[in-house]
Amino acid sequence: AASYDQYVKAVDGGVGIQVLNDQAGEGTLSTTRVAAQYAYQVNLTRSFAIRAGGEVAYFQRSLDWNKLTFGDMIDPRKGFIFNTNDTPRGGRVAGVDFSAGIMGYGESFYFGFAAHHLTEPNESLIIGTSKLPVKVTAHAGAKINIKDSKYGSSSSSFVSPNILFQQQADFKQILFGLYMTKGPIVGGVWYRNKD
Repeated sequence: AASYDQYVKAVDGGVGIQVLNDQAGEGTLSTTRVAAQYAYQVNLTRSFAIRAGGEVAYFQRSLDWNKLTFGDMIDPRKGFIFNTNDTPRGGRVAGVDFSAGIMGYGESFYFGFAAHHLTEPNESLIIGTSKLPVKVTAHAGAKINIKDSKYGSSSSSFVSPNILFQQQADFKQILFGLYMTKGPIVGGVWYRNKD
């Protein structure tokens, strides 16, 4: 995988590109994905901004049927020596995938929402349809400065409570997190609850 992003003055926003190639099962299942992103920020006040972004991706998946093994190919003593009676199927699928998100943030809090796979692309490698369900994510958090009794408020020490919710089809999860920062030291803990 490789990615690159930067602010581009000509389009008054951030642009990015991501390239992914995955070879699973020694190349039995291959996935290639190329995505382009754009993000734009609006400063509503001196201390609060909204940033929105979108992504368009092209994906291609392929299955090499010849690298699969099946139970009817096995001889109990000699191993894999037979040809399968299973009908070869599979091949290649390609499509376009869209995602979008928005977030707001200030000096002491932030929140956001994102939706991936908006068009529910078909990923089936065999006859039929296997749509990739929309995934929604919502998150929020805060930054609370810790006051030092000797020196007053310290910008280098704070706690940050966070919450993140994700849902895709029937799967749901909610995460609660808490970070604590004191100078260069950062520690935290997260709890995940899923259905």
